[in-house]
Amino acid sequence: MIDREPIGSKNLRLKRLRRLVRQRKARSSERAFVVEGRVLVVEVLQSGLEVEEVYFEGELDPQIAELASLGTVIARPVLDQALAAVLDTVSPQNVVAVVESPSWSLKDIAKDRPILVLVEVRDPGNVGTLIRTAEAAGFGGVVLSGESVDPTNPKVVRAAAGAFFRLPVLTVGDPLALFDDLRSQNRPVVVTVVDKPEAGQVVAYDRLDLRTAAIVLGNEAHGLAPELVSAAGTLTTIPLAGPTESLNVAAAGAVLCFTSWRQRRTSTDPKS
Repeated sequence: MIDREPIGSKNLRLKRLRRLVRQRKARSSERAFVVEGRVLVVEVLQSGLEVEEVYFEGELDPQIAELASLGTVIARPVLDQALAAVLDTVSPQNVVAVVESPSWSLKDIAKDRPILVLVEVRDPGNVGTLIRTAEAAGFGGVVLSGESVDPTNPKVVRAAAGAFFRLPVLTVGDPLALFDDLRSQNRPVVVTVVDKPEAGQVVAYDRLDLRTAAIVLGNEAHGLAPELVSAAGTLTTIPLAGPTESLNVAAAGAVLCFTSWRQRRTSTDPKS
């Protein structure tokens, strides 16, 4: 259904949209998040997630109009520059959607698939990229723990490029309790560290079986806290040929994710 009366930035609906864009607390309490741009709005309408409303400036894209008409989604026009007043992007999109946040648990992640665990990873671009990478490498899901960025942050959703709509992504507060829960599923907990003597015995990533592992990545600047390193089942690192101390967390995650994918592919098809 398409509403006919354009609304302005002071409308209560757009004030709510502004809160959802800017406030983690609002997204958590209302269990909703915002998707920006034609490509992602089309993807979320096709994903099976519950889309509450679509807001658009100018003419509504025909594909979005068709997809909205198939369900109960209301598409609401807004006045020129109204979206620019509520979104926090430099070049605001002319169409956005408000989507009900999915609710996932560890039980929703297939036990024969690996899991990517992010602890204290705070950069939205890194987290979105890692969610996208995990989906591309066939992972069962992504778990954020500790003081990681909110996965429904609009910057995370944009960087995930649609993967957030399809892959189980959940937040768990206590990483130590999470490690216990993962081990109760008989998953190897593999923690990534910089290869230093104080880290204890570290195994190169390509010598480990990562096919169903929970692969743990830590904070961009500080890595993982010592107590988390001590609680790990296995410590791993990515050996580097040059003098660079470490890889960006998104780059390290990509190496580990696709190593797991290569191992799974090879184990099912020896000719791969």
